[in-house]
Amino acid sequence: MKKCLFLLQNENHKNKGNEMHIAYLADRIAVLEGNSQLYGTQFDWDKNGKLIPNIFDNLAQVNKRRKILGLNTLSQQTKIIREQAKKENQKPPLNFNKRQQEINLWRIKVGWIMQ
Repeated sequence: MKKCLFLLQNENHKNKGNEMHIAYLADRIAVLEGNSQLYGTQFDWDKNGKLIPNIFDNLAQVNKRRKILGLNTLSQQTKIIREQAKKENQKPPLNFNKRQQEINLWRIKVGWIMQ
């Protein structure tokens, strides 16, 4: 994924890439590495069973970056994501802590984070 991000960024500098794809991929990598996302494109269930954006740095800055890319606000996107999940009958995990443990074990196993 990191190599793809690098390639997309290089193409974007040549005016051939799409900044929105870069934002989604950069956020996905940040979340997998346990870092704050810059654009708020990645969502997951919280311990209360609500879909929320994964961690991000600063709401005002996130919304500013999103606006530059032509994206709606994070609040608007959160509403859309929740409505879509409801339409698709998506449900939060039955055991939040177990799911978090499984995700972290996978992230360690594939090298996204260190143990």
